Amino acid sequence: MSPSNEWAHTLGALARSLGLVGIFALTLFDGSLLWLLPGINDIILISFVIAKRTLGWAALAVVAATLGSVLGAIASYRIGRRGGAELLRKRFPPGLLRRVEYWTARLGAIPVGVAAVMPPPFPYAPFVFSAGIMKVPKNRFRFSVALGRGVRYALDAALALYLGRHLLKHLDRFYWDALEPTLIAVGVALLVWGLLRLRAARSGAQEKLW
Repeated sequence: MSPSNEWAHTLGALARSLGLVGIFALTLFDGSLLWLLPGINDIILISFVIAKRTLGWAALAVVAATLGSVLGAIASYRIGRRGGAELLRKRFPPGLLRRVEYWTARLGAIPVGVAAVMPPPFPYAPFVFSAGIMKVPKNRFRFSVALGRGVRYALDAALALYLGRHLLKHLDRFYWDALEPTLIAVGVALLVWGLLRLRAARSGAQEKLW
């Protein structure tokens, strides 16, 4: 067995043993600064869906993963809101943090939703913490994370159902090649949609002033 096939086989066995509870537990750490395995949630979810091979199990896996990601992101958001700026500065380069803070200050919850869709190595945790530090409204934050991660995990599940074990056999080589362009396109679409909504909301506010 080749190293790639052995790795895929190991992940498949792990996903079957963890089940939905394991998927939920893993995604709780999704937006944490301690999370050092970007993309592992996607791979475990894909392996689980391939093992189950049904739309019902795929939908449950997406819901469990999304719920775990949202709850984990809320915990990180609260840390940021209660003074996590120093922790963030120790973990990430100043140049990256300046860009994250700039976009969060300008666009609120939109950047964290886009970051939730984007594939590794795009940074996600800095956007989660920055949203808390800069006091982005909680409901908008929750909605953005749920939308972004929900779309990403749904695409994971759809790819797993469509390609099945052909995907599992070439997981380390083919997965990101197949999914990465789609995730980037979806992320750009969400950004454009969010900007249009923000612009419409600001226009409406200005009309009320008149």
